[in-house]
Amino acid sequence: MHGKSYRVTGTDTLVLEDVQVVAKQNIVYYIPVVTGQNAGQPVSFQLIRAENLTFTFENVKHDFPQRVVYHLVNNDSLHAWIEGKQNGKDKRSDFYYKRVH
Repeated sequence: MHGKSYRVTGTDTLVLEDVQVVAKQNIVYYIPVVTGQNAGQPVSFQLIRAENLTFTFENVKHDFPQRVVYHLVNNDSLHAWIEGKQNGKDKRSDFYYKRVH
């Protein structure tokens, strides 16, 4: 799978993130390229848990986040968050998505 996230302001569109979800040797990876981070290089997070419509990807070597989590609330809503340690402190940022018809 391949996807992009955007920020739209008026008539301007800015790509924030380009994401792939791929399977390699029976392991699933979430691989984002985030604008302005990691020198434009992809960072791989391995799927470590998939249960109750919640999918947790982890890369303990990454500076922040170390985990990316997606929870399918229903067919039209998705709750995602990133979490981990940053400067020795726990940090979490939540994102809520709703299908636009």
